[in-house]
Amino acid sequence: MKRILSLFLALCAVPLLCAGVRTTWASAPMASSGKPYYIMVNRAQSTVTVYELDEEGYYTVPVKAMVCSTGRKGHATPTGTFTIGGRWTWLHMIDDSYGQYATQIKGNILFHSVCYTEKDPSTLMTEEYNGLGAPASLGCVRLQTADAKWIYDNVARGTKVTIYDGDDPGPLGKPDKLVEHIPEEAANGWDPTDPREDNPWHALLSGQGEGSPPPEPLPPAQAVSYALMAQALYTLSGEGGPVGDAQAVDWATGHRLLDGVAGQDFDPFAPITRQELVSMLYRYETEYLGRHIQPTGSLSRFSDGAGVHTAARDAMRWAVGAGLIQGTSDNTLRPGDYASWAHLDTILRRYGQL
Repeated sequence: MKRILSLFLALCAVPLLCAGVRTTWASAPMASSGKPYYIMVNRAQSTVTVYELDEEGYYTVPVKAMVCSTGRKGHATPTGTFTIGGRWTWLHMIDDSYGQYATQIKGNILFHSVCYTEKDPSTLMTEEYNGLGAPASLGCVRLQTADAKWIYDNVARGTKVTIYDGDDPGPLGKPDKLVEHIPEEAANGWDPTDPREDNPWHALLSGQGEGSPPPEPLPPAQAVSYALMAQALYTLSGEGGPVGDAQAVDWATGHRLLDGVAGQDFDPFAPITRQELVSMLYRYETEYLGRHIQPTGSLSRFSDGAGVHTAARDAMRWAVGAGLIQGTSDNTLRPGDYASWAHLDTILRRYGQL
């Protein structure tokens, strides 16, 4: 078992309660109900998975996964199988907060966005967005705005929803949030996934491809540098005590962890992209530890999978297959985006569990 370095851990209220039947989900295929989709909500893994029909008329084909928050202690989301009912673009909660793109699961239990203080998409409760991915609600299933809107737009009345607890998040894994953590200085009152044209996150998150300068501020606050990644891997190796950035980079270079990453004009303090970060970790596994790896992950299921650089494809396929990276809520890998501290921490924590 690898010794993992813990780095830079940064971490609506909806007063809608409903008693529910507790049950255990059996993994038998679900027969067609005449609707295009079947939704599974895994409370234990804070993950929603949407299935569509296979050729034999069973809901066995996973098409979309979403990170979510279900009910916290004392306000558990009910387990069982329910039927989608009504929907509302905005729903006023009794604590005077507002949920966007609300879709009824059972009674007062809903799918909806993280809550807002007003009926206005620029009044997001940012701290509640940051809590997505762990129990946090008063019974509803909270989602990123784009995911709540997808259910609102695509899931018909009468669609079945099963809520259960399981050890496996599902065949598509548990996706990352589009922005893993919004620091106070970067909070602008918007959900990063909201598709409205005036969402300022669109500008902040665009133009981060290879060679492009990062936006200011770079969510979530600052990008990881090559030197910082070298420091992380040196610490992970357990070779010795703390060293300076230059020594860590020399160590990484000597062990060929920067092969294919560091070019002629290499700047160790420049921000590293997500695919480059994964490539360094992959080379740590194969070059430093000398392990033989057969990458098994598929990049084709991501809308931007073809954009992964040729030199990074094996590394990214390995990371996807091993569950180190699981894509964002909009089904992208964003290989050329700069890696954040939170992204690095998430990958290293997952790596330590392999």
